[in-house]
Amino acid sequence: MTRGTLTVTVVSARGLRNADEVGKSDPYVRLWVDDVDSQRTTTKVGTLDPVWNEKFTFKITRQNKLHFKIWDSDAPESEGKDDKLASGSVSLENVFKTGKEEKTHELTHNLGLSKDGVITLKLEFVEEGKST
Repeated sequence: MTRGTLTVTVVSARGLRNADEVGKSDPYVRLWVDDVDSQRTTTKVGTLDPVWNEKFTFKITRQNKLHFKIWDSDAPESEGKDDKLASGSVSLENVFKTGKEEKTHELTHNLGLSKDGVITLKLEFVEEGKST
């Protein structure tokens, strides 16, 4: 079983779909490696090509995938719920072997028939008991 620390840098996304009728989406990313360890980026206002460059750390005990959802933040005064722009997951198997990996993941919806842009992630893994 692979155990250690996973560092994820959410670099950017490009070509997100617009969920707003007026203006552009205000995207943020929520990511997790299991059902309880959910973390999120800041919200980037009025863009379909956000750049975050934000780092997150996860303890890995049994997981083998990183999951994420990209949301459009709705203003509190609209009393609406945030709209899901895209979601996906990436296997961690290769980063467990190599220690580092940069992934550009294509975002789709409608069972993969429609494209919703791409997200770029940098992954680093340090196995428990080893140092970098």
